Amino acid sequence: MEKITHIDQYREFLNANRFCGVYYSSEQCGVCNTMKPRVFSVYREMGMPIKEISLNQFRELAGQQLILKSPTVVLYESGKEIMRDSGFIDLNKISRKLGIILS
Repeated sequence: MEKITHIDQYREFLNANRFCGVYYSSEQCGVCNTMKPRVFSVYREMGMPIKEISLNQFRELAGQQLILKSPTVVLYESGKEIMRDSGFIDLNKISRKLGIILS
């Protein structure tokens, strides 16, 4: 699972992909660690790029994006948020939404 380690990588990732996901997590978050492989699996199955951002490392970005809870997964279209889910993430909802987008 690829982590974004610099803010420029984040911007490039959003600009390079019409549709993409970002998984915002915290190192000490048990739910984040449990949900991460499941969320990434759904995105991979749908052929949708996704990367992870550490909220510990990017506090300012988290504030700008109004990420108030971890984990949070955000689906972007052309750099604009179109879907968000936090906490115990509804994988079926994500799968359905990605399926609609890709059809």
